[in-house]
Amino acid sequence: MTYSEELAVVETQADPDIEYEDDDCDSLFSVQTSSSASSIARSHSELANYRIENNRRYQSFREGKWILPNDEREQDRYQIVDQMVSLVLNGDLHKSPMEQPKRILDLGTGTGVWAIDIAHKFPNCRVIGTDLSPIQVPAPPNCTFEIEDADEEWVYPPNYFSMVHTRHVMPGIADWYRFFEQSYRVLHPGGWVELHEAPHRIYSDNPNTPSDIPLMRVCQRFSDYHASMGKPCGEEVFEFKDHLEAVGFVDVTETRYRIPLGAWRGDPIEREIGRYNLLNVLEALEAYTLALHDLGLDDLEEARDLARKAENNAKNRKLELYCYLVVIRGRKPTACEALPNVPRA
Repeated sequence: MTYSEELAVVETQADPDIEYEDDDCDSLFSVQTSSSASSIARSHSELANYRIENNRRYQSFREGKWILPNDEREQDRYQIVDQMVSLVLNGDLHKSPMEQPKRILDLGTGTGVWAIDIAHKFPNCRVIGTDLSPIQVPAPPNCTFEIEDADEEWVYPPNYFSMVHTRHVMPGIADWYRFFEQSYRVLHPGGWVELHEAPHRIYSDNPNTPSDIPLMRVCQRFSDYHASMGKPCGEEVFEFKDHLEAVGFVDVTETRYRIPLGAWRGDPIEREIGRYNLLNVLEALEAYTLALHDLGLDDLEEARDLARKAENNAKNRKLELYCYLVVIRGRKPTACEALPNVPRA
């Protein structure tokens, strides 16, 4: 029996009066994690040296800058997240209007799925994906991957890209204002920056849900740790729109998508999205809690006990839990409409 299966048994027996998730998300998980992209990534990732802690694998380049694993389990979770975001965005890879982009930069590319998909969509566009880990899958000729730290100075020339894109990289960036300044510099006039980010917060539609349930505590501890390291990854995302405008971007928009945790909503699409999100959270919880243990913040058994209780929360439909996916985008003005950048305070 796997660790996740053991947790499911414990949680189902814990309280017969709680409405737990059904088993159809298990079949969903088996379909998604058997993808060829995931298996190919495994052979590619063997080329690098990694650090092993508690049977999970972590990147060694700029060690400690990204505290979550980069092993096969985590890569499978990336696949789940990409499927979920695709459903949320109605299959759109991006919301910024682009017709014939020349170059696209995907920062924190992970397994490279988004970069590969956008390269297929625009075969005449050069796509560059960067990440701390070389775990990307084989790509079409117009897509390449580089090991880079998006939190450092970028090496690309000014006015070079048609789009700068990120997805779920908040815990890896310390200075978002500088990030947006660099995006502005490397984009050509009329180019777009677009971010798909999720604050590490869990919310509830049920007023009777306590605000300190274990699942919320895990997210808060994860967020608090990153804030202490100068990399806040909570509701700071809601300040990004103002940052983009301060740097000089125009046509800046922010769209917040509520993502149910589990299939407790009535709409069929939302239920499917909720199942993907539940799988995402269940897979992420052990990684989150073990990471906090590895950092010396929790005893190992205490960390695992907290993970069990948090998974119990995640599977409980009565709590009506959800989180946000936030899409923020802005355009670099053309020469005739550009205004001087507002200096940093």
